[in-house]
Amino acid sequence: MRLISFSTVFGIFLGFGLFGYAIWEGTNKYFIFWSLSSLLLVLGGTLAATMISYEGRYVWKALGTLAQVIIPTQVSPKVLYEEVQQIISWGKVGAREGLPGLEKEFSKVGSKEDSFLQHCIKLMLAGYTDENLRGKLETFMNTTYERNMVRATILNTMANIAPGFGMIGTLVGLIVMLSELDGGTGGLGQGLALALITTLYGVILAQLVFKPASRRAEQKEQMLRFKHQLTIDAFLLLVNRANSFEIQDHLNSYLDPAIQFNSAKD
Repeated sequence: MRLISFSTVFGIFLGFGLFGYAIWEGTNKYFIFWSLSSLLLVLGGTLAATMISYEGRYVWKALGTLAQVIIPTQVSPKVLYEEVQQIISWGKVGAREGLPGLEKEFSKVGSKEDSFLQHCIKLMLAGYTDENLRGKLETFMNTTYERNMVRATILNTMANIAPGFGMIGTLVGLIVMLSELDGGTGGLGQGLALALITTLYGVILAQLVFKPASRRAEQKEQMLRFKHQLTIDAFLLLVNRANSFEIQDHLNSYLDPAIQFNSAKD
């Protein structure tokens, strides 16, 4: 599995590259676009408002998600294909040997497998009926999704807050600039430009950092939920002792037509 999402890296370089190109094309005074105090005001203010709005532990998790934005999702067509392939093979074993045979197959699943799969195996071996099992697994899926979506919500909140603190910085800069007009208007243009930098920082952070990271985290969770729903349907079929053809036909609906199975054999 790739450790870096090249499309995400490309998007980051393209976004900031276009911003840098606009500066390079428009002026040779590049340092007028740099202000550490303005950057700290926007970042610090955004973090402060977020910490007030949410529990601290969730904010730190959201910031961790922000740092992982270039890591690709673990759910891919290849992963779904391999999972369906494995479940079809379990269906064959279940049809021949019943639950004892499935227990042997489940024992081969490594402890490093995802926690949702381990939970499905545990509940199936507990002997719950199909409807009881469905309810428990769907509850686990939904609560996992909602819990993980908090991070995306926090990042989206930060995207909404950042431009506001950019405007606050601009207002502070304007007040300071206007209070010094007694000395003449010679530095008015430079002071106004400096005051506007915080708004620029706020918009850039919102549109190129926080909002894309929020959408990225949201998409990852939606894809993971899709995979979990596939797993739930698969285990319900195993509980009902469905044959490999029925498992194949049902789970093919989750796969891209180009990689669907069409050769299951009992």
